[in-house]
Amino acid sequence: MCGISGIIDIKGIDIKQTRAMSDIIRHRGPDDEGFLVADVNDQLYCCGGPDTPAAVWSSKYSYSPAGILEELPDRTFRLAMGHRRLSILDLTPAGHQPMSYGSGRYWIAFNGEIYNHNDIKKELLDLGYQFISRTDTEIVLAAYAEWGYECQNRFVGMWAFAIYDHTLKELFLSRDRYGIKPLYYWFSSSGCFHFASEIKQFSTCAGWEAKMNSEKAYDYLIYSFTDHSDETMFTGVYQLPSGSYYISNFDQIKPDSSGRINYHKWYFLKRDPFKGSFNEASEIFRKHFERSVKEHLNADVTVGTALSGGLDSSSIVCEVNKILRNNGKTELQKTFSSCALDERYDESYWMNIVIKHTKVQAYFIYPTLNEVADLTSEIIWHQDEPYQSQSAFLAYNVFRLARENGVKVLLNGQGADEYLGGYGQFTMARYASMLKHLRILPLVLDIRNRQKINHIPFLFLLQGIGYHLLPLSMRTGIAHITSSYDQIKKIIDIEKLKIKPSHPYTRIPVNYLTIPEISEHLTFFSTLPKYLRWEDRNSMAHSVEARVPFLDHRLVEFAYNLPDDFIDRDGITKKVMREAMNGLLPEKIKNRKDKKGFVTPEELWVRKENPALFRSKISEAIDLTDGIIKPGALKYFDRIVSGEVPFNYTYWRIIQFNEWIRKFKVKI
Repeated sequence: MCGISGIIDIKGIDIKQTRAMSDIIRHRGPDDEGFLVADVNDQLYCCGGPDTPAAVWSSKYSYSPAGILEELPDRTFRLAMGHRRLSILDLTPAGHQPMSYGSGRYWIAFNGEIYNHNDIKKELLDLGYQFISRTDTEIVLAAYAEWGYECQNRFVGMWAFAIYDHTLKELFLSRDRYGIKPLYYWFSSSGCFHFASEIKQFSTCAGWEAKMNSEKAYDYLIYSFTDHSDETMFTGVYQLPSGSYYISNFDQIKPDSSGRINYHKWYFLKRDPFKGSFNEASEIFRKHFERSVKEHLNADVTVGTALSGGLDSSSIVCEVNKILRNNGKTELQKTFSSCALDERYDESYWMNIVIKHTKVQAYFIYPTLNEVADLTSEIIWHQDEPYQSQSAFLAYNVFRLARENGVKVLLNGQGADEYLGGYGQFTMARYASMLKHLRILPLVLDIRNRQKINHIPFLFLLQGIGYHLLPLSMRTGIAHITSSYDQIKKIIDIEKLKIKPSHPYTRIPVNYLTIPEISEHLTFFSTLPKYLRWEDRNSMAHSVEARVPFLDHRLVEFAYNLPDDFIDRDGITKKVMREAMNGLLPEKIKNRKDKKGFVTPEELWVRKENPALFRSKISEAIDLTDGIIKPGALKYFDRIVSGEVPFNYTYWRIIQFNEWIRKFKVKI
């Protein structure tokens, strides 16, 4: 896991800005730093800096640094690429970046991990390629040299990288299938092209001005949506979408009228319905999962696991434990968890079942309200954009705990809920499909079995089923009527945002009707992207690499093509996964139905412990946001505190919006 940066302009660039872009994300890679610059005469220079280790300076690779960036001759430069390294594989100087391959033709700044790089390496060796390191970075370069952009389809992993073809004077940018690793870009007013791992890197560049993207601010404040498109909350800053690439000659790197580049989508989920039995599906799921966890353990540093007590993280912990035992490794696996002193919000009962079962070395944190007050500004600086609840705060502390205890890589269960219906989001769509196909008796039996596990009022069932039978336009209208959106709109001055209001769903190019559609919607647009941003920034804030075994694309694609009732049936979510984990998980965990994950006693903090703290922050937001947050926000918050309005996170979005504007000096 690392951080990358780049500046390109055929008219000339200030290479010192590359240093600033790199320095501001030192947390992403404190182990090494490097730079590649090219002048207008195509002369290349490899440079280092204060964080470049002595062993790298003395190494003799073609990409070893030869001098300090600021000491280069007075030339006009048109390309600069920077890299911050968090050393995970091949800790030697051979892993230094930017790295070159092919007699200096190809250069790369790479962030991520390719878990099947050894398999690709064998194939490339058979084709005559030679390697000098044990890194996956070198494999990516050779794969690009051999297969061009088609190499992306061969990679299993997470990545965001930039490859410079010195012969063709061409830039290639790529992002992994699900956007696990970030890649942002921005054009200055002069047309200079910048790319980076974090938005804050652009703030160090000439011409930067932090301006609010009003439409994205609206989506966030009203609907709690972020990361659902290639736009960000900063006007003019975009992210290369997940599963996309961009390739261009230097003299053709130009924005369109909206400021975007002409990227290409290379990855799509494909429908190929599974024809086997449920038991066969469970066995295949288990094999995919086992392979993924095994590959995600490949590292030359200590690997730990996050443990929330839920099905996903517990499965990873138990599988890692099994692998270690089978390999004869006696060292204890380290797990990291967030707990609460209030039993209503505490998951330690479930965690301890897994801990006792695996005998791991467990570490815990107990977050407090004081820490929220102290850390909010720091966390939002790392996040670049607002986050929606204190779940991000918990993860921030879990990664800090891991780093404090010598763990540099942390596996966790992120991603499975979106394609396995972890929160029951598939149930009503499946019932609607059964009704539509007149499967009346199976529908009645399924509902009856579901009610035994978790009773739902009959009227709510009818509304849920009916909702998924309606066209999108009508469903969006009903959502407006039956939700609290209208109440929230009364405390946000939408006219000051100067936009035409619309529901974010109407701007997402995937429907929300069938289970495959919902899965794709959640995975690529509405929920997973924001969770992956939280994950990346929280882990990188503490120089820890976060890995997500459930987002191995082979596992995702397999589950995506299973029959609906293999995933959700009789009130049981993730049915195929539960069966697949039979014999691995403790029975109580495997059969658990009340999933919570890492939760905070947020309602207790707001309503009982210190409502005045949050109220004062809302008051600050009213003053700072030039009227976007109306004074009525205080009355709305008071109604939440009193219980007159059901507890929701609107108050926190307002506070975060204010903190974001203040921290990044955003013009609204």
